[in-house]
Amino acid sequence: MPAPPRVAIVMTAYNVADYIGAAIESALAQTFSDFELLVVDDGSTDDTPQIAGAIADARLRVVRSPHRGAAAQLREGIALTQAHYLALLDGDDLWSPTKLERHVQFLDAHPEADLTFSWSRIIDEHGRDTGLASRHWNGPISFDELLADNVIGNGSASVLRRDALTAAGGIDPAFSAYYDLDAWLRMAARRPGSLWAIPEFLTFYRRRAGQLTSDVPALEQDFDRLIRKAHDLAPRVVAQVEKQARSNMRRFFAYGWYQAGDYAKSVRTLAGSLACAPKTFLADRRNYQMGAAALSGLLLPARLHGYITRAALRVARA
Repeated sequence: MPAPPRVAIVMTAYNVADYIGAAIESALAQTFSDFELLVVDDGSTDDTPQIAGAIADARLRVVRSPHRGAAAQLREGIALTQAHYLALLDGDDLWSPTKLERHVQFLDAHPEADLTFSWSRIIDEHGRDTGLASRHWNGPISFDELLADNVIGNGSASVLRRDALTAAGGIDPAFSAYYDLDAWLRMAARRPGSLWAIPEFLTFYRRRAGQLTSDVPALEQDFDRLIRKAHDLAPRVVAQVEKQARSNMRRFFAYGWYQAGDYAKSVRTLAGSLACAPKTFLADRRNYQMGAAALSGLLLPARLHGYITRAALRVARA
């Protein structure tokens, strides 16, 4: 019986017909070729499974399941593979061609690393760079650092050891959105110093209307669940960083309201971020960028609002 590939790419997909083809092609175009790609369709009602199934490549498998949510489908997909390394890729995100090569090289050379994550650029519905990006983290990240500020940012950034994820309890299907962050935190708590950054932009995370991360109330509930679970795991650590964690996450929620065009809720949510941890908030220029965009959207004509937002993004990139 042939040996399994070294890497299993597990892609969950739900109603992403406009993006699934590009996501699959970005995986198949990797310079590291010893992998399989498993696409788990989460009961899509559009042409997502048909588009995925029409791509001819021996490394690609497509599995169709009833709609149960991304976490449950990811857990099932992982169980259907055997590779030593797992790479997660959402059905609307993209990778650089050298993504797997860089991660596998690092994991092979560093047995102390259980999970690696690259930097991410944020793209829009059309694949255009929004000017936003993940925080430029270098080296390892600890449980408390990751809880305080989720610098990994998205599941598509990560490549990890299967046995380490299994030992930490795997993917929890009770989460609707933060199942990846929950798993990373458990891995970090189990073996401190085992989560490492790959300091290159190798992941392109897509922000678009209608995706789960646009449902801010659902995200808020999911994050509360995450905090409760983290508290059970490490109560003293969580007590020290919870306010900072909530402050940073509320900035993300403010961005969600901003994208939805509800600038008043965006401003109120950002004010809640300030109230959670004033010193942390005032020391982070990302909050000024978000505040400038939300306030200008609320108070100014659309053209001037657009100008200020673009200027804020230039500052953020500097």
